[in-house]
Amino acid sequence: MLTLDLPSTAWLIAGSYAAAVVSALLPWVNGEVMLLAAVPTASARGAVLPLVLAFTLGQMTGKCAMYWLTRTATGRSQRVDAVVERWRERFERYPRWAVVLVFVSAMVGLPPFYAVSIAAGGLRLPFGRFVVAGGTGRFAPFGLLAYEIGRA
Repeated sequence: MLTLDLPSTAWLIAGSYAAAVVSALLPWVNGEVMLLAAVPTASARGAVLPLVLAFTLGQMTGKCAMYWLTRTATGRSQRVDAVVERWRERFERYPRWAVVLVFVSAMVGLPPFYAVSIAAGGLRLPFGRFVVAGGTGRFAPFGLLAYEIGRA
């Protein structure tokens, strides 16, 4: 029997969003582990999908902050600028590869999505593409994990 206690469910969702933002900014804080802890409570309240969305949105909020901080950064060294320019030329030649890289990184964590978010800002990957690829890539493992835990 599902019990819908709206205030405590709202706190669960809000807390999960905040925890996901922290996990996006601090790479040693694991969002998947926090999701594992929250799913049983969300399942009892019928709020698994809102929980998954909160984790996805929280992760992307943190990653978007990293993206914009890097994109607007000034005062980089000439060596860093040279490397960024080389990669920018590659991704301008093959723009789909940049989006694929963001998606795969967000989904499986290789290369680390933390580093890819920073690189995407530095390379000036279009923000909309970054958000869609990253958000889809984060939603998939969170959703699958929540589904599997909910089935158990």
